Amino acid sequence: MNALATSTLFWLLWFGNPICLKCEERSFRIKMDEFAVKYKMRDLIQHIDFRIVNLNNRSYVNGEMIVKSDVEDILMHTTMDFWKTSNQKKLKLYDGRLDACQFLKTSHRNGLFKIYVKSFKKHIHGNLTCPLRMNFNYTLTNWHMDEKDLPPFVPLGTFRTVTEYFTQERLALRIVTQGKVLSYKTN
Repeated sequence: MNALATSTLFWLLWFGNPICLKCEERSFRIKMDEFAVKYKMRDLIQHIDFRIVNLNNRSYVNGEMIVKSDVEDILMHTTMDFWKTSNQKKLKLYDGRLDACQFLKTSHRNGLFKIYVKSFKKHIHGNLTCPLRMNFNYTLTNWHMDEKDLPPFVPLGTFRTVTEYFTQERLALRIVTQGKVLSYKTN
């Protein structure tokens, strides 16, 4: 019952105050510890390289990807788990399968998805839509989770996302991201 109450409180705070999302400074920051990309379709990916850069108390992801042929259909399976600092009980924030091409051009009811799409589009070179173009360098520059896009209260803890991309019914990429929501008082 306590997990249900915590989950309900989290989502109420997440969606409950959209008017004031940008009106106050956040008392937390997002730090990424891992951004691992594993590619499985060597016949599709020409080049891929992503890395985390830590600068001025913030984590950024930089990288690039080039595909060998146009990619028209992309399916996505994504999950996100969260552990509060005070409690190691895992809370699943989402677990979904969807059409990634549709995902990129649709407004989402899920606040986390909305934030991801907005953030990626702000930091990627090129138009992130389907089809992915052959020999185009998709470059991600200084991507980070902007705390101002998040609600004023986000619980401190650890998060982990696993996102898998499929094309032609084969696993093409797996991206694992792990990080923390930290108090600004924490270094």
